[in-house]
Amino acid sequence: MTIKSRRWNSLAELYRLAVQASIRRPASPHHVVLYRLHALLVALASSLEVFAAHEIRFKNLCSRTITPKWKGNGAVSPGVCPALKTGGTHTASVAEKWVAGRAWGHDGSCSAYDGAACTLFECTFSDVGFNQCSISRASGYNVPMAFSWVNSPSGCQAGKKCSSSTCPNTQAWLPPNSCNGCPSQCNNASVGMWVTFCPT
Repeated sequence: MTIKSRRWNSLAELYRLAVQASIRRPASPHHVVLYRLHALLVALASSLEVFAAHEIRFKNLCSRTITPKWKGNGAVSPGVCPALKTGGTHTASVAEKWVAGRAWGHDGSCSAYDGAACTLFECTFSDVGFNQCSISRASGYNVPMAFSWVNSPSGCQAGKKCSSSTCPNTQAWLPPNSCNGCPSQCNNASVGMWVTFCPT
């Protein structure tokens, strides 16, 4: 059983208990219906944060195949997208609170497990509605990368682009720990991100 199906089963159980409680109440049929509806809405509202997520839309403009991968929240194994040929795109999703999140384009020249020695897209979504991401070549560089917020919502900062292994610290974290305004912030819950490999 998937996590999502277990969540929905929990909601169904809450609704069943509410229905039983409403039946026991000495109320008119209209009151029973309203009571059941209220219980269902409360249960659904409480689950919104559980289901909230951020899209990551990957696009490969490189002349070689790139396989997007990502990790975060203490995951043991990375998430993996299909291998993207030139011009290929794929959309994945991560949790609303994506802590110590990272994504990278695997091309066989760096770690497939955690992105070590790869160009990294790194994010910290520790609080709902507070989102901060950056590009990093602190552990290595294997592919040009850019990112931006989907639809550029109001109040979101511009994205970043690191087009070479010598891109400045205004566009990416540099080794060992150099950054001059390289993070980009967007305080919109569930905002999506574009990650482009070999941006033009």
